[in-house]
Amino acid sequence: MEKELNERGKLILEDQKIVSFPPPDYSKMTNEQIRKRTEYMKSAFDLAFGKDEEDDQEDI
Repeated sequence: MEKELNERGKLILEDQKIVSFPPPDYSKMTNEQIRKRTEYMKSAFDLAFGKDEEDDQEDI
């Protein structure tokens, strides 16, 4: 049980690094849902604000 709480706590902390308003209700989410949400939000952020290799070549 303690391991599960530690894993869940880590998942929530990782997810909270991503700003969202209003924040999700973690009590209604499974660990897998939190993990998937975090991965989705990170990939969306990278897609929106990440630097493309094409942009690097244009600057040269």
